[in-house]
Amino acid sequence: MKNACLRYFFVSLLLLGVSQTELYGQTRLGVIWDTPNNPDSANVQLQQFHQLGITTLEIDTPPAPQVWSQIDSLGFGVYGNLGINFPLTHTFAHPDSSLITYIEKNVTNYLSKPSVKAIGLFNYGSIYEPAFWQAVVSYANNIKQAKEIDLYHKSRTTLPTDSTIVAFTIINVPVTPENFNSLSFSPTDTSNYLYYAPSDELKPFLRPFKNFVSAVNQSKNNTIFIESGWLLMMIEKHPEFKNVLQSLSSESELVFPLPNETVPAPDHSALPMVLLLFIWGTVALHYNTSPLYRKSIFRYFTAHKFFVDDIFKRLIRSPVPAIIIILQNALLLSISTYAVFSALLTPLGQEAFFYHFPGLSVVGSSPISIFIWTLLLALLFSLLCIVWLYFSHKQVKSITQIATIFAWPLQLNFLLCTGTITFFSASETGSATLFTALALLLFLLSYTFSGLDISRFARSKTKHLFKTIIPYVILIAGFTIWFFTNDQWIDILTLTLNLT
Repeated sequence: MKNACLRYFFVSLLLLGVSQTELYGQTRLGVIWDTPNNPDSANVQLQQFHQLGITTLEIDTPPAPQVWSQIDSLGFGVYGNLGINFPLTHTFAHPDSSLITYIEKNVTNYLSKPSVKAIGLFNYGSIYEPAFWQAVVSYANNIKQAKEIDLYHKSRTTLPTDSTIVAFTIINVPVTPENFNSLSFSPTDTSNYLYYAPSDELKPFLRPFKNFVSAVNQSKNNTIFIESGWLLMMIEKHPEFKNVLQSLSSESELVFPLPNETVPAPDHSALPMVLLLFIWGTVALHYNTSPLYRKSIFRYFTAHKFFVDDIFKRLIRSPVPAIIIILQNALLLSISTYAVFSALLTPLGQEAFFYHFPGLSVVGSSPISIFIWTLLLALLFSLLCIVWLYFSHKQVKSITQIATIFAWPLQLNFLLCTGTITFFSASETGSATLFTALALLLFLLSYTFSGLDISRFARSKTKHLFKTIIPYVILIAGFTIWFFTNDQWIDILTLTLNLT
């Protein structure tokens, strides 16, 4: 009886130990290392990483020989990333010679180092396209023929990948003010490699990282990757964070004390609403200070024929109302595209967009660049339309007539763009996108409306239409067809929208 009790006691302890191991499976820590150019600084950081229990480094540039020696001596496992960001099917299917040379050079360097355990083929590619994997397979086979080594890629999604090409995926997990209190990972998720990616406003805080770690399935042997810059900043700011990292990489239960900190609440950009209120303020000011505008504001819609006749009899002589409306319209379109761009694309999606269209990047990977470009293009387009109509009609005596006819229907965009910003502020992205599309369509149709109004005073209406509206429609239709049949452009937009 006594022996049976002892056996029961030891079996209970064994089961308890097994259950604890399953609950707190060991987590490996990895660092996405922004390697310093100075080898001495790099070696100091490697010592810090080693003391924190970090076992894995991901690098995208082979370091100096003395740094490699330090990596080997400290026993780090290295994931050598080729640094090919946001690739499309075209990237691998039709590579230029510089890309091929770059891949061959880095692969050769990585394969010669015993500490390199895996090679990252690309980051955030078009993995949902079968043609993309068909283009990648030849590069993967060439690497594996040189040396049998694991291949991986970074992604924003747990979408199944071609396991014959890559062994695993590092999942970029966005942590934002909206989701850091509700992070969760599916129990069926087979990915053991997770990349903590806090938004800029959360980087100074530890609580989001604790929530991230708590949400990770602890029954797996996970590898959590963190950026070296963030890690070093937090250790300097919170020295006790070292103990947290050491307990995280050990088999003991995680102990994660938090400093007294207030994490910012979710907040939409205030810029669209501020500018919208400013523009409506200018509308009110214009209405109160301009008798000419006040008398004519609704006449275009309620007595259209009379309004146009007045214009061509030069009863409205000042260009100021038209100029103000065109400026207001350009600002409203800019705000709306800024809002929709911010709502549809995550920061990573925005980065991918400007990576493929670097010429549009006025202020880095910020939606402000889209605001600036929309403003400039809207003003330029308005000017070109007015000049085109003016020189196409010999009976027109003043460009002010054309500008007024062109500008007046644009006042409908005051309502459409107000709807866009309202829906954007309410996080109704679909409705905001629809209203912006309608506003852009009205802007494009304004030339057509103006051309039809002016054609009433032309000697030959047919000839006038062939000089204005018909070629305009052909140009717009041609551009639209060209855009939507350009596979590379569509691939870029699809990729950016999928990086959610």
